[in-house]
Amino acid sequence: MAEDACTLGFGVTYDMVAVQTACGQLLTLTSHRGDDRTPPHKHINDYICIVLTGGFAEQERNDWRERCRGTYFMHHAGETHHDRFGPDGATCLNLHFAAGEPTSIIEGACPTLTRIAADKLAFELAGAFREELVMASLAAEIMGDLQPSEGAPHEGRWIDRIVEALWDEPARRWSLRELAGIAQRHPVHVAQAFRAKTGISLGAFQRRRRLTNVSLALQRGTTSLAMLADEFGYCDQSHMTTEFRAAFGISPGRYRRDFH
Repeated sequence: MAEDACTLGFGVTYDMVAVQTACGQLLTLTSHRGDDRTPPHKHINDYICIVLTGGFAEQERNDWRERCRGTYFMHHAGETHHDRFGPDGATCLNLHFAAGEPTSIIEGACPTLTRIAADKLAFELAGAFREELVMASLAAEIMGDLQPSEGAPHEGRWIDRIVEALWDEPARRWSLRELAGIAQRHPVHVAQAFRAKTGISLGAFQRRRRLTNVSLALQRGTTSLAMLADEFGYCDQSHMTTEFRAAFGISPGRYRRDFH
């Protein structure tokens, strides 16, 4: 595999849909189709990959590793690998590093607050926003969370369960009572504690995830807007258009035309 591997330039990954440099930090968002494969390749720079949705199997040397949603791992420069994506494809957030930058992170499951920060950063990238400080701050939060440490064990496991539920069924119109049932907490406590822990309300978190998924679907294909509205749990196409325009400043149709 190593002999046939191509070398990708700095910050280059397959199926990139967004690229942005924020205060010197190069960030990319990749969206891979279901059942796709990448050829053997290697990168000239280290980068951290966070799997936001879907998953894939990756071969490095003679080892296959499962890269599941909610996990992170480090790719080191010069390591040859190739990937096989599952039926749902995958969306990945990547933080790239120049030669000489410290990158001691290896791999593991992202803490819940890290996943939420990664989700916020993906939303900024998908929307092509240019708030560099916002993106750089989120990237710094992620790096700080993933650095190896001997800190106290993570608390608030019920928040983990809620986030998993929202990620598992992104199109479902969850009620606060349903989520409180998953958390086994009072609905008022769930709403207040979730915002205090994550900096965002449950409703805003679900809305942002839905809009990020819509923007990536618009970039990838030609599915009708009505079908996308149904797929991602909107009441109708008008509802989706209103939320999309409020978030990104343009209609979904215009967004797709501008991208293509």
